[in-house]
Amino acid sequence: MAAPSGEVRRVADVVLERILDGSYPAGLRLPAETELATALACGRSTVREALRHLADQGLLQSRRGSGARVLDYRREGTPALLPAYIRLGRFDVPPPTLARELLSLRATIACEAVRLATRYAKPAALAEARERLERAPGLERDPAAHALNELEIFRALILASELWPAAWMLNSFWAPLRELHGNLAPALGSVNPRFQRAMERLFAHIEAGKEDAAVAHARKWFASVDDVLVRAVERYFGPAPKATRTTTRSATSSATQRAIQQATPPASGKATVRATSRRQKGARS
Repeated sequence: MAAPSGEVRRVADVVLERILDGSYPAGLRLPAETELATALACGRSTVREALRHLADQGLLQSRRGSGARVLDYRREGTPALLPAYIRLGRFDVPPPTLARELLSLRATIACEAVRLATRYAKPAALAEARERLERAPGLERDPAAHALNELEIFRALILASELWPAAWMLNSFWAPLRELHGNLAPALGSVNPRFQRAMERLFAHIEAGKEDAAVAHARKWFASVDDVLVRAVERYFGPAPKATRTTTRSATSSATQRAIQQATPPASGKATVRATSRRQKGARS
């Protein structure tokens, strides 16, 4: 499902932030749509669409006649929640720890894409992935576009395997990963100069049917790249404290939002003032 925009995005973010910071705890029944619309200075249809979006993320449960009930986002959230969770910076672990574990999960998915493609893909089925790889050098001056293209390379590898149940399961990860990469890639700096050569070697293993060599090469690549990315996160947020599982949420939230704001074009002054005014009204309600 596509991420909302405009007023729907603003209202969804207000409600989401209140869920993540505990203002709307699990089990709470939200105010009626008309009350939320008044409090958040928007139309009822906007509230309804925002709540529907949050329900799709596993945050709310709506029943006709009984309103929306807040679910435990830690247990019921879906991968679609990830970009907003990162953007709002409401972490239960230090950002470098979270970054390392998410990157590890991403590497696991990518290596599985490599394994499936090497084992099952016919040569002609690899054409889309190869085309994506050939497109990469032209995107090196645009880190966000390059990062999104990299995601599509590995998605194309899974599709090339024609193991459709695996593709269906992984589809739930692609949309949130695309949004997350698009937001954070510019903040993490330039494209790795070794990317193209490393991927060409990876494709050589895949096309030769060398499964063990392909997976080992992919793991080695992601290990080296992810170390660099985690160090970049540590430079911005500070290293993760040892033997701790919590961090100051307000400070983390501010730092995360600064990183994303620096990586994306600012809104117009008029729109920013209007959005800020509405947030303040919502906060006072």
